[in-house]
Amino acid sequence: MQLGDLELHLLVTDHWKADGGLMFGVVPRVLWEKQKPPDGNNMIDCACVCLIARKNGRVIVCETGIGTKLSEKRARQVALREPEGMLHALRRLGITPDEVDAVVTTHLHWDHAGGLTRRDENGEVELTFKKARHFIQRSEWDFALEPDVRSRPSYITDDFTPLADGNDLVEFLDGDAEVLPGVQIRHVGGHTPGSQVLILRSGELACAVTGDLVCQTPHLRVPWNMAADIEPLRVFEQKARLLDEAEKHRWLVVLSHEPDQPAGYLEGGGRWRPEPRLT
Repeated sequence: MQLGDLELHLLVTDHWKADGGLMFGVVPRVLWEKQKPPDGNNMIDCACVCLIARKNGRVIVCETGIGTKLSEKRARQVALREPEGMLHALRRLGITPDEVDAVVTTHLHWDHAGGLTRRDENGEVELTFKKARHFIQRSEWDFALEPDVRSRPSYITDDFTPLADGNDLVEFLDGDAEVLPGVQIRHVGGHTPGSQVLILRSGELACAVTGDLVCQTPHLRVPWNMAADIEPLRVFEQKARLLDEAEKHRWLVVLSHEPDQPAGYLEGGGRWRPEPRLT
């Protein structure tokens, strides 16, 4: 779809399942299961939603999903299905990996950063976007290298360390930044120390990619958050701020794990109105 001078394309790189308790934390199951019915193992459907944008001749990719490096055992555990690879989607749009100018990852958890790298024909890890600048919060990078005991399983170093190992493709950020004209990154923290939200602007129009600040439509309720959040109170504060802006200024919002109509607008009373041009 066209949003001012922004050309936007939505891509679901992966369908998978996550534990309902992980996704909704202290929210009672009797409440969340009405909107996200779990299977017999208490797992709910999730997606990895990525955004491809063209602006001022630049190609920007936000989120790369799980990627293709998971072991067969781990892929079975999360019931991973991959309907369309990132590179295939780019080819369909006439974009080669080397034509991608900027990659924004909301944080470095395995289900958001896995597609930053891939395995070549010899099984060696290589960069997916070899000429792109990758914008990551310094606090996220440092934490991902030495996470706490609870967070350790969420980070896979092969996903991201090759970006810096002799390649110099990471631009480390310390807070909010405008990395390209109209391409703004907001440091929100909360879920992880360096979680960030991408905000693309075209005049008075804007599109926000939420990452795990707002995973799915039930998380549009400010007090509904994930069990994995490191600082829940910060999540509430930053989520309330973002949703207030999105409703007031009619921003297009992209929910990073919503499998059903993940892009839309917030209307009065927190109602979600999907954008039919991005499905």
